[in-house]
Amino acid sequence: MPPTPHPSGNDRYTHCPKCGAALGLEVRGERERLVCPACRFVFFQNPNVGVAAIVVEDGAVLLTRRGGSFRPGLWDLPGGFVEYDEDLRDALIREIREETGVDVELDRVLEVRSNFFPERHSVGVWFLARCVGGTLAAGDDAVGARFFPLDALPPDDEIAFETDRAVLAMLRTEGLDAS
Repeated sequence: MPPTPHPSGNDRYTHCPKCGAALGLEVRGERERLVCPACRFVFFQNPNVGVAAIVVEDGAVLLTRRGGSFRPGLWDLPGGFVEYDEDLRDALIREIREETGVDVELDRVLEVRSNFFPERHSVGVWFLARCVGGTLAAGDDAVGARFFPLDALPPDDEIAFETDRAVLAMLRTEGLDAS
């Protein structure tokens, strides 16, 4: 049985990215952090930023069926991670085009939530969006893409992420007009 990961993720890295010395743990800013005893570099582990779109068309919301190795076959709201040098809106427009073949125009942020996975912590930002071009077809790491009416969404156990389930539940409760 693998060891239980440290809640802060401080067990994932062992060496300083600046000088290569072995990292140690010290309390800094009231939190246990990885600190290099040689060069005193503090290795902050910040969450990744993810973006997702709530693409609405004719009262239905766009979902993608996941391919790849992480929760394949399950549905999610299309999106992905923001690259280091990328604006989050540009990242989402890129991800939607890659995964679904459609071009979108983004509206406002609908929701922001933390995602806690065993291997990573991310902060997700869900935008409302509408199609402005392209042709719907699964691509990149998606193996399916289609619009679902809110009253005919896949069951929760077929939705890949707890946070997507929560956002979809919010839409079911408040309706697409509230968005």
